[in-house]
Amino acid sequence: MRIFLLFTFLRFIQFGFSQTNVKIEIPKFGKKDTIVEHVGYSVSYNSSFRQANWVAYQLTAFETIKIVDRTDKFKADPKILKTDNSKDYLKSGYDRGHLAPSADMTFSEITMLESFYFSNMSPQNPSFNRGVWSKLEDQTRDWAKLYDSIYIVVGPILEDSLATIGIHKIPVPKRYYKVILDNHKHHEKMIAFVIENKESKLTLQKFVVSVDHLETLTGIDFFPLLEDTLETKLESSIFIEYWKWNN
Repeated sequence: MRIFLLFTFLRFIQFGFSQTNVKIEIPKFGKKDTIVEHVGYSVSYNSSFRQANWVAYQLTAFETIKIVDRTDKFKADPKILKTDNSKDYLKSGYDRGHLAPSADMTFSEITMLESFYFSNMSPQNPSFNRGVWSKLEDQTRDWAKLYDSIYIVVGPILEDSLATIGIHKIPVPKRYYKVILDNHKHHEKMIAFVIENKESKLTLQKFVVSVDHLETLTGIDFFPLLEDTLETKLESSIFIEYWKWNN
């Protein structure tokens, strides 16, 4: 707990009061949406699909420093009813795929615990989860280190008539997305990915789309708290060359 409080204080010193209290990563949501705030991330939970519409959080360079180990203790989200999906994944052939990866939450015991809530899980093909999706997670952490802090929104693309697993018939998404914002003044940039839930050997750049296109696919308005002119500029364009890539 002391380590976590130290990280919180350091984030306050580095980024100031306004950025630690205004959660610009939160997409637009309605009164009927189930929005839950945890220490490490916020989640919009879709009870019909028994998984998140999105998970959103800020990731700083400080928070990429590993303090605690991965626990693998999957459990129901104590803030959301009916999120114990443990039996649904059993012998399903699908991974309990993290949306906010546990490797982004190693800076405290609390955030590591939260990363294994089933509200943060979605059925993922093992070759996807441990392959191209893992590569994107690694790349995202490297950007957090390089740019000091980034904002992340991640989730499945939920749609009708999906295949299901388990007794609760949890839909298996065909595609997943991730949106990343570097909001440092005069260096603002945004990037979005849409990747099919299957094995791929393609480079990450092949999955980049505009945020406008992603909003059309998902019906989600990302980063609505940005100034309108800046939001329009960032979301309508593809800025592959503005980001430093591992590959």
